[in-house]
Formats: sequence, C-alpha cells, structure tokens
Amino acid sequence: MSRRVVYTRGGSPADVLTVIEEPEPAAPQTGQVLVRTTVFPVHPGDLQAVEAYPGNGGQPVPAGVEATGVVEAIGPGTPAAPGVEPGARVTVFPHPGAWSQWITAAARAVVAVPAGVSDEVAAQMLVNPITAVMLRREAEAHASIGYDGVLLQTAAGSSVGRLLTAVSLAHNISLVNVVRSERGAAELRNRFPDVPVVATERAGGPMTSAARSATAR
Repeated sequence: MSRRVVYTRGGSPADVLTVIEEPEPAAPQTGQVLVRTTVFPVHPGDLQAVEAYPGNGGQPVPAGVEATGVVEAIGPGTPAAPGVEPGARVTVFPHPGAWSQWITAAARAVVAVPAGVSDEVAAQMLVNPITAVMLRREAEAHASIGYDGVLLQTAAGSSVGRLLTAVSLAHNISLVNVVRSERGAAELRNRFPDVPVVATERAGGPMTSAARSATAR
C-alpha cells in the first residue's frame, strides 16, 4: 500500500489534511516516470490552496506540487532529461499530489538532482528559484530600481527571501530586508553582511543605522 496526503474540504490545513492508504501505482506509461518520494516541501501556496478550496465532502484532493525522490521506473519509449534513470535521485515540479509515497509524474516535470545537493535542498530546487526570478523581474520593472531606488523585502528570512537577496546582489539591486526576530536578523547579517536588516521584534523600535542610511537615499 501507499500513503498520500489529501483533503476533501477547505479550511485550516491542521484540521482538514488527512493521510489515506491506496494501492501502489501501476507501471508508468509512455511519457511518465515513477518516483518513490523521500522529501517534499510545504510551500505557503500549498497551504493557501487547502484553505481556499471551495469543495466540501467530495472526492479526496491530493496535496502538494513539488517533491524529491528516487526513480523506480520509466515508461517505455519515454524521453527523459539527462541523468533521469532508474535509481537516480530526482526532483519533480509541477505535480499536483506530490505529498505521496509514490508519484507517477510527467517526464517533462522530472529533473536529476546533482550529487552534492541534499534531498532537503533538492525538494525546493524548482519552485523557489522560479519565484525569486519572478520577484526580481517585477522589482526591476519599477522605475526607481537602478536610480537609487531601494527594494524593501518582508519575510526576508524565508527560503525565497534568501534567494531574492542573493539575486538582488548579483543584479545590483539595493535591498533592505525585514524579518520578525533579532535572531533571524543576525542570521541574515551573517549570510549577507552588506545588506541592511530590520527586525520588527521590538515594535516601534529604531531601525539599524545601516537601514536608516539605505532608506534615506
């Protein structure tokens, strides 16, 4: 048997998500790759989809869109990306229902994981970088960017936030990061010492001198 995370109604994920058992999947067909999952990320968008689901009491809806695992089989005559072969570690996106022990995914959504990348990192290898690139492009579309404008980023300690900081530095976009705690601010300062960080832990507290300097331009 195989286990899968599903929901049948919208609401708080803690209240509506459940685990069901189902038969193990059949052999993959042409154009498909069968993957035994090892890790899957929980993106904010995954939880928002559960909360916003309009149905109630219908067929189970599988949760998740991204996962990492090991290739168990490839459908006959299926062209696969380089390195995607039985026994290889791969990451999959997009695949609705990725929070499952087994995924029968479209081959075009499966890419090999480099040897030096952990499963935990690989499970975030596709959605988060795409999101960071989209955010950078959106920022660059603003008239002030490149003309002494400063990008103010909230939730900067998240995986996407850290990626966007690195991308902004590479593209010479001035940035001020905002996080909740002083601990989170210290971690970001250690990782990106040249980027100002503001912690909102002390409501109404003063900005750091570096952040005041950046926002005063």
